[in-house]
Amino acid sequence: MTFPIIIAFFFCAVAFIWYRVRKVLSYWSDRNVPVVDPKFPLGNLGDVGKKHLGCVLQDIYLKLKNKAHFAGFYFLLSPQIIPLSSELIKNILIKDFQYFSDRKIFHNEKDDPLSAHLFAIRGEKWRILRQKLTPTFTSSKMKMMFPLVIAEAKNLQKYIEKHINDGPMEMKSVCVRFTADVIGSAAFGLECRALVNEDSEILRVGKHFFSFNTFMSRLKFFLEFLYEDLAKALGFRFNHIVLEEFFMRVIKETIEMRESGLVDKNDFMKHLLEIRDSDKDGKIFKNFNELAAQAFAIFFGGFETSSNTMEWCLCNLAQHPDIQDRVRTEVREVLKKWNGELTYEALRELTYLRQCIDETLRLHPPAVVLFRDCVKEYKIPNTNQTIEKGKLIFIPVMGIHMDPEYYPNPEIYDPDRFTPENVKKRDPATYLPFGDGPRNCIGMRFGLMQVTVGLAYILNNFRLTLNSKTATPLELDPTDVITNVKGGAWFDIEDLSKNE
Repeated sequence: MTFPIIIAFFFCAVAFIWYRVRKVLSYWSDRNVPVVDPKFPLGNLGDVGKKHLGCVLQDIYLKLKNKAHFAGFYFLLSPQIIPLSSELIKNILIKDFQYFSDRKIFHNEKDDPLSAHLFAIRGEKWRILRQKLTPTFTSSKMKMMFPLVIAEAKNLQKYIEKHINDGPMEMKSVCVRFTADVIGSAAFGLECRALVNEDSEILRVGKHFFSFNTFMSRLKFFLEFLYEDLAKALGFRFNHIVLEEFFMRVIKETIEMRESGLVDKNDFMKHLLEIRDSDKDGKIFKNFNELAAQAFAIFFGGFETSSNTMEWCLCNLAQHPDIQDRVRTEVREVLKKWNGELTYEALRELTYLRQCIDETLRLHPPAVVLFRDCVKEYKIPNTNQTIEKGKLIFIPVMGIHMDPEYYPNPEIYDPDRFTPENVKKRDPATYLPFGDGPRNCIGMRFGLMQVTVGLAYILNNFRLTLNSKTATPLELDPTDVITNVKGGAWFDIEDLSKNE
């Protein structure tokens, strides 16, 4: 082959690739669907890493919100969908759930067995497992676990007292210790001892969870999302092997203790074993790995998102001392009414604290986007538009929560947005920190319980202000999947018992 022919072949190949890419990136404009102009090769994700994914989606949502029922969105070079109207969002999550019943979350049962958990699995297997696991989180079960949460909250208080004179305290790490101990104790009967042992094993391995702080880790995540079959064939893993080895060992030891009769606790693990023992035909748990995956999802899903919420709530209250004082007054009045003890019934009376948590979850939802997969073609009611089978739905939770139509002056922290009267005025589809519909967060009640208890103990005993080590205004870490504070949040803490 002569040199001119090689050059000609090269330019033809480049021209063909250019044509195909341009064709792909005109997918939505050719269909008259509003879209923010994508850039090769990352589509609309070019700013991810410089900006948080939630902020990228928020910008698109707010820019295109009033132009259609949904907007186009390019996940790399793949055209996907961002719903814009609350009516369509309700249809996707609830009314027409059968069209959007799956999440497009990568899982690889063969090479990464812990990834095949309730959050990721699909179809009939998900439906059966969700039905079986839901009773674990009823009010009666929460009440039985409550004393264990209180015990860890007292340990949390002791931990802060022990370290209060060590200088500014980074509260995310403190909250992680608390939620790890709560989840371990109340859900699995494990003694993680993160509030006692400075070098707790759970904290060391937990650093490998939600680790997306490099370009390659984010690229791997994107490829798993779009090319699941190829990723499985290549043996891609979502979870780090260190995390898997630790958790498999711990769950095996826990089950052995339960089966020996030495331990019998009415917790999440007991319920999992009851499901396993009643599953004679193996429809739910074919093996140990499938049971371990469900335990893993509850454990790591609970302690990371709850600690994140606690940290942001404390940040907000530290920046609004009047609100912090109001919460503290409420906590103390409730404790006085209940003879100094925070009971399960007393928890319901902490209404203003709950409003503060709700407003925190509006401003900083741990899950900034809800994923849904269109499993069969869907015609949008009262329109001539359809959503094709296989299209991925990106519901922009942060964008909805920052929409001034629903939340005037959305950047301002205002717990009064969540008084019962104001909540009734709003469309429920405008507040989605836990999702909605059949695939909402199964552990929502447990998560709110531990967050409320932990914050009540902190605020009753300590006054918090932001230390100068904390960069203000507070920003999201753009390299994280969930909404962590960039650079961490450091607090000066005053022990109120010394002044009373």
